[in-house]
Amino acid sequence: MQRTSLHPWVTLVFVCLGLGVWAEPTPTPVPTLVLVELAGGLDGLNTVVPYSDPAYLGVRKTLAVTDAVPLDDKLGLHPSLKPLVDSWKAGDFAIVRGVSYPDPNLSHFRSIAIWDSASSSREVVETGWLARLFTAAPRWSDLVADGLILGETHVGPLKGPGMHNLSLDNLDAFLRDAAAMDDTAAAPGTAAVLAGVQKDIEEAARKLALIKPLLRDPAVPFPDTGLGRSMKTAAQLIIAGARIPVIKLTLRGFDVHGNEKTDQARLLKELADAMTAFRANLLQAGKWDQTLVMTYSEFGRRVAENGSGGTDHGTANVMFLWGGRVKGGWFGTQPSLTDLDDGNFRWSVDFRTVFRSVATEFWGFGDPALQAAFPLTSDTLDLVKPPT
Repeated sequence: MQRTSLHPWVTLVFVCLGLGVWAEPTPTPVPTLVLVELAGGLDGLNTVVPYSDPAYLGVRKTLAVTDAVPLDDKLGLHPSLKPLVDSWKAGDFAIVRGVSYPDPNLSHFRSIAIWDSASSSREVVETGWLARLFTAAPRWSDLVADGLILGETHVGPLKGPGMHNLSLDNLDAFLRDAAAMDDTAAAPGTAAVLAGVQKDIEEAARKLALIKPLLRDPAVPFPDTGLGRSMKTAAQLIIAGARIPVIKLTLRGFDVHGNEKTDQARLLKELADAMTAFRANLLQAGKWDQTLVMTYSEFGRRVAENGSGGTDHGTANVMFLWGGRVKGGWFGTQPSLTDLDDGNFRWSVDFRTVFRSVATEFWGFGDPALQAAFPLTSDTLDLVKPPT
């Protein structure tokens, strides 16, 4: 259900009613996937930079990153991502290159819908891949929510019937508003629906209220940015033991048709600083092995820069993964800068393969859930170590 004007607690958003079917009688630690949507279309070429390739300076005459931080003798990170080098050296940071899908769509709205649903570019699927995965198999008991969306209300891959998703900006405000809920403002015909939503919110609020006293100030401070604040909340909840398998965050602004040098540098710094603090706090708390962070973006940018100090919508891109069980290093093939497909990179990794790898290797899902979530692929990458 989308945000509604039928009730005074409109900032409390539950999307897709239903608690699902819980399987385990005894609670065990819930592996948490933290999804970071880099909205707008990340310029992967100026994020993971082929600094030793002579063709790079030719296609990025004014936008070329000339001070990349080397990861090996061919590729390096944008300098704003320098704080992530420690994670790379520690072996818990994976970079997947050349990620896209067949017949890519270059519309923001349509392409992110394809990513969220893990569907073909030639079909419209209304359910998200996580929703199909979770509702096709038994899952963890006594969850606060299937998915927690921090800072925004777009559920993306969590959209689907039988899902119990919670969206909030501020935990204290949520608990305060949940306690003040009443059922006096419902329009005719909506009372039963609102009663179900209210019950779900009250149950989530009860569980979060029990967790709230366990929340601690981070040992390593987070940056005071939008992503920093969201990642701080995510870290506090994971460390306190909140049972939430998916936490979704969004960093917007990557549609850099102009002013790319300044804007992308700022956005990548926000990502690196928040991620570095998140990793440090989870490591110190002993929760890093049960956490996996994954970035994704609706598409990349064209190889050649435009005439406005930016880049236009493209195709193949990079994805980042971090976590205590992540097998760090390179995955996929570095796209050629000279053998292009109509000015765009040729892709080598279907994004659905990355998602499927997380589903089976991080969470341990098998069929029929994998088939329900990923009918278009049976492939995986060796991205995640087994639990110890």
